[in-house]
Amino acid sequence: MNGPKEVSNTKVSSYLQYNVVNIEKDVMNFGVSETRPVDSDFYINSNFFSDNATIGLVVINGKQKSSRVKGGGFFYVLNDLPHVSPLKCPSRTKFASQTILWGLNNGDINHRLTKSKHAKQKRYRTLMGQNKDGDIIVISSNRIGFVTIKEILEFSLTLNIVDGILLDGGTSVDYKFSDDNGITTFSSVPHSLKNFLEIKHPTTYIYGNFK
Repeated sequence: MNGPKEVSNTKVSSYLQYNVVNIEKDVMNFGVSETRPVDSDFYINSNFFSDNATIGLVVINGKQKSSRVKGGGFFYVLNDLPHVSPLKCPSRTKFASQTILWGLNNGDINHRLTKSKHAKQKRYRTLMGQNKDGDIIVISSNRIGFVTIKEILEFSLTLNIVDGILLDGGTSVDYKFSDDNGITTFSSVPHSLKNFLEIKHPTTYIYGNFK
């Protein structure tokens, strides 16, 4: 493991299989976008999708773009603060993004999920969580980080995450984090390679910009 690097109340760390960004709850303005927000300091793909159709709730600037589905978990912005909830989302939010898989609820692992067949496959995984202080913690596989859902959930507990949701993983993983000087610290597989492999682009992103 590399030592953590402090960036304006934000800590970034590299582990054997993961990149981790810990963002204090009030240092970024967060939002949700239907396109890749290339000019943002931070972004990561969120909703699962099928044939370019988004699955689950998306709210942008208070306007609902797609409907919620049963189950899953949510990222949302309320009163200008980010929230991660494994089971529910207020009816009125400025921004919201729903994922069909939740992983942690009040520090407890979703064991029903970890027992499913697809959860046992090793693949690129991403998780967005929140600790008891309300800070946002993002875990993403690095380029050698093929892991199961159980593995990323157990790792997330070591970071004191209490509520966590799994974002769309596999070849969809698309993220970037840049410090407040605009220097990119972490990024996923280059888009030129994804285009060459004809990988479909995500339909929804969570993003943040330093205040």
